[in-house]
Amino acid sequence: MIKSRGQLLNNIALKLKKRREMLLDVANFVLENCTPQKLLQGKLSKQSLKKFNKVAVISIGKAARGMAKAVLPMLGRKPDYVLLADKGHPLPTQDGIRNTKKIIKISRRLGEKDLAIVLISGGGSAMCVAPAHGISLKDKISVTRALLKSGATINEINVVRKHLSQVKGGRLAALLYPATVLGFVISDVVGNDLSTIASGPLSPDKSTFRDVLKILEIYEIRIPRSVSKYLECGLKDENLETPKPREKYFGKVKVQIIADHKTILEKALMKAKEMKLKTFTIDREITGEAREVARNFVSRARKNALLIGAGETTVTCKGHGCGGRNQEFVLSGLKYTDDTQVLLSIGTDGVDGVGPEPIAGAIGDIVNFKNAQVANLNIDTHLKNNDSYSFFKKTGGLIRTGPTGTNLGDLMMILG
Repeated sequence: MIKSRGQLLNNIALKLKKRREMLLDVANFVLENCTPQKLLQGKLSKQSLKKFNKVAVISIGKAARGMAKAVLPMLGRKPDYVLLADKGHPLPTQDGIRNTKKIIKISRRLGEKDLAIVLISGGGSAMCVAPAHGISLKDKISVTRALLKSGATINEINVVRKHLSQVKGGRLAALLYPATVLGFVISDVVGNDLSTIASGPLSPDKSTFRDVLKILEIYEIRIPRSVSKYLECGLKDENLETPKPREKYFGKVKVQIIADHKTILEKALMKAKEMKLKTFTIDREITGEAREVARNFVSRARKNALLIGAGETTVTCKGHGCGGRNQEFVLSGLKYTDDTQVLLSIGTDGVDGVGPEPIAGAIGDIVNFKNAQVANLNIDTHLKNNDSYSFFKKTGGLIRTGPTGTNLGDLMMILG
C-alpha cells in the first residue's frame, strides 16, 4: 500500500521519538551508575585506619557531599573532622572561601600520626578557593571569568588558578604534612592529569609563574593590578612557587583515580548492550572547540547504530547569549545530522555552562529544525551569539537533571 506524505512524516516522527527515548535511557543509566557511593565501593579498608590518632575527611568539588557520605560508613570509626568544599561554581564565592579556610586551619593541626582522607572531584578548582595573599575574591573572579570565556583549555586555566591560590598546585599536601594522606579522585579531566583535576591540591606542580604569564598573554587576558603585582613577586621569589616533584610534602601522599571518562563509556556500553543496540565508541577522549568537534562527531556516525564518546570540549565565547559546551555541541551538530539521526550531549555534573537555570545539556534532531522554522530562528545566528540555551528553550531539547553530585566530564551520543 502506498503511504501518503503525512503518514511518512508521522512514521519519521515516531522513529525519532523512540530514538530520543533510547538516548535518554542510556544517559540516565550512566548517571545512576556513576554516583559517588557506587564508585567508592570497596576502596577503603577499615583495618588500615586503626593505627591513626586522628582521622580527617576532606571532600572537594561537585561530588564532595556524595563522596563524603559514601566514605563515612567505610571508616569503622567516627572521624575527628569532616570538611566540605562544595560551594561556588563556575565562579568562586565567599562561601567557598569560608569552607576552604576551615580546611586550611584543620590541615595545619594534623601531625605525623594522623590521617587525612581527601576526596577530590571536578569543580574543586572553583569550590576549594583561598586566593593568594593580597588578591581579593573579586579579582580572582575577574581572572577566572575571563579565562572561562577565552577558549583556554582546562589545563591552562588551572595553571593560572594554582599560582593564585593557597591550596591548589600541591599546596594542600604541604599544609597536611606530615600527616598520612589518602586521596580518592573522580576525574573529569582529559588525560587524568592529577595536577590538573581540581587544580591538583595533593599533586606536585611542574608549571611556573612564567607559564602563567604566557597563558595570559596567549589569550589576551586583562588582569587586575593586585594579580599582576603578585605574579611579578612570584617571578622573583622562589618561596611563592607551587611545590615541585620530589619535595618532602608528597612522601606520605597516595592518590587513586576511581573513575574517569572511560567509566562513562563503560556504563553507556553496558546499557546499549542491554538494549541490543549496534554500538561503536570513540575511545580517544573528545576535546576541542565544541562546534568543530560536533561536526567531526556527526561525520563518524553509522546508519542504524549508536555512536558514543566522552570527554570535554571548550567554547570560545564571543557572543552574549546563554548556554554551555554541551548545548553548543548539539546545536552545531544539528547542521550536519540527517533526518533519521538524534544527537545528545550532557555534562555528567548536570550543570552545563552559565544560564538562567541549571541545564545538563541538549538533545536534538530534525524536529528542532522544523520548530525553528516556525519560530523564525536561525542556527548560525544563535551560534554566533553563543546562545544555544535560547534556541533549545524555544524548539525543545533542553535536558534538565539538576546537579547530579558527580562529575566525570561529558557524554556525547548520536543514534540514527
